[in-house]
Amino acid sequence: MFTTDELMNLRTAFEAVSMGEAFINLDALKALFEDMQADYSDEQLTEFLELCGKSEDEDFISFELFARTLALMLEDKADKVSTSSQQNDDQGEEYGEEETESQA
Repeated sequence: MFTTDELMNLRTAFEAVSMGEAFINLDALKALFEDMQADYSDEQLTEFLELCGKSEDEDFISFELFARTLALMLEDKADKVSTSSQQNDDQGEEYGEEETESQA
């Protein structure tokens, strides 16, 4: 999902928050996502982390888990945009059909 350059940039951002450690905590992850302008609630973030393999017992998040979670968040956002634009297209078709019928 990510290019080599994107992974390097993500690694740099992760290391800046982790202060050179291999893991970060949930608060640091939230701050990192806020810096990246990823607006998700705590519940949504927890759900994404669990979908990527984090158990409730784990307190720390690795770079791999961070990158997988971000990829899932981006995929979710793209799906919502795609679904939204598809619904708009469908509504436009319905309006077009109604106009044709009313003109007849």
